[in-house]
Amino acid sequence: MSYVNLTDADLLLEFAKLLGDFDEPKAEELKEIAESKCRVALIEKGFDPIVAKIVETKKKNALDAAVVMSFAVAASAEREEKEKTVMAIKKALIKNEASIEPIHLLSMLTSLFNTLDEKSKGRYEIYMALAERAKKADVVDWMIGEDTPKRMEEFKKCWDLNASEMSRLLLRLLNLCQAAKNKNVFGELLMKYLESLHESGKETKENSKAMQDAKDWTRAAIIATFKAPFQMAHRMKTLLGLNVVKDLQATDKNLVDLLKMFVEEDFKGYLRFSESKECMEYMDKLGIDHQENLNHFRVFAACKLPLGIYAYEDIRKALEVTKEETVEEAVMLLVLSKKVDAKIDQAQGKIHLRHTAQREFRDDQWADLGEKLRKWKDGVKNVLSSLYKARQM
Repeated sequence: MSYVNLTDADLLLEFAKLLGDFDEPKAEELKEIAESKCRVALIEKGFDPIVAKIVETKKKNALDAAVVMSFAVAASAEREEKEKTVMAIKKALIKNEASIEPIHLLSMLTSLFNTLDEKSKGRYEIYMALAERAKKADVVDWMIGEDTPKRMEEFKKCWDLNASEMSRLLLRLLNLCQAAKNKNVFGELLMKYLESLHESGKETKENSKAMQDAKDWTRAAIIATFKAPFQMAHRMKTLLGLNVVKDLQATDKNLVDLLKMFVEEDFKGYLRFSESKECMEYMDKLGIDHQENLNHFRVFAACKLPLGIYAYEDIRKALEVTKEETVEEAVMLLVLSKKVDAKIDQAQGKIHLRHTAQREFRDDQWADLGEKLRKWKDGVKNVLSSLYKARQM
C-alpha cells in the first residue's frame, strides 16, 4: 500500500470525517492529539497537524494519510491508550469500508492487528473483522491453512477467550473453510466448534440458536467419521458426549444410535439395526453405505480375536458372514483394511490370524506400556553398568 506525503496537513479533514460527523468537538479532539506527546511521533513521520487548516480542503487519498497518522499515534501510546486508538481506527475503517478496496481494507486491518500487543483482546476483534472480509478480498487461502486449528488453540490461550467467543471465531473460520474447500481443516475446526458450543452450555439464546444452526454440520461431522471409524475412535467418542449431538435424538435418533454402535463396537446391535427397512432407507438417504459399515464392524470383531489358526466356520461366525458371501472374501477385505494380517489356507480350510491392530489404547494399557518401558530402561542400565565394570577389570 502506498501512502501520501503526510506534510499535507489538510488531509486531517478527511480523517475527522472518518471518525464521525465533523464538528467542533471533533476538531478539538484532533487538536488534543496534535498537542499531546504523540505530536513528537507525528513530526518524526513528517506530519505536523495544523487544526486550523483541516476545514479548507478535501482529498481522496486522505484515508491513507489518516491511517498512517493514526499508526504513529498508536505506536507511541501506552498499552491502554494504544488499544483504544487502534480500535477507534478499526471502527472508522469498518464504517467506511464501502469506499475502500477490499484488499486495501484487509491490509490496513492487518497492520492494526500487528500494532497491538500479542495478548491484547483487541486482536480478537480485528481478527474477526479480517475473517469476515477475507472471502470478499479473495484472501481465504491466506487465513486458512493446515496450521489453523493449532493456531486457534494458541489464540484461545493468548487472548483468554471464553467458550462463546471461541465458538464465534470458529464459526467465521468454518465459513471460510467451505469457501476454500479445505475438508481436512474444516473437519478439525468443526470438532472444535461443536466442543466450544458444548462448553458454553445453553444459558443464552445466542448459544441455543448456534446449536440449532449447527445441526446440519453436526450430522455431517458424524457421517464423516463412518468412513474411517478405526482412526476416528476418539472423535466419535467425543461427538457422542456433546450436547449438540444429544439434541439430535429428537430428529435423527437413528444417526445417534448408529454413532453409539460404532463407539461401542456393537456388531450385533448394528446387524439388528440394518434389518430394519426404515433404518436402511435412512442410511441410504444420508449416503451411509451399509456394506462399508459391515466391513468396519468385521474389522472390529477380527481385532478382538486372539492370534492363531481358525477354522473357516469359526471365522464365519465371528465375522457374521452370510451364506451369500464367502469367508475368503470377508478375510480379504480385512487384510485390505490394513488393520488385520491374515493368511488363507484353502487346502486345509484354515485362516491364520497373524496380527491385528488396536483401535484405542485404554488407561490400563498405557500404564502397562509404561511399566514395560521402565523395566526395559532398568535392563539397559544394568547392561551398561556391567560393561563399564568389565572394562575396569
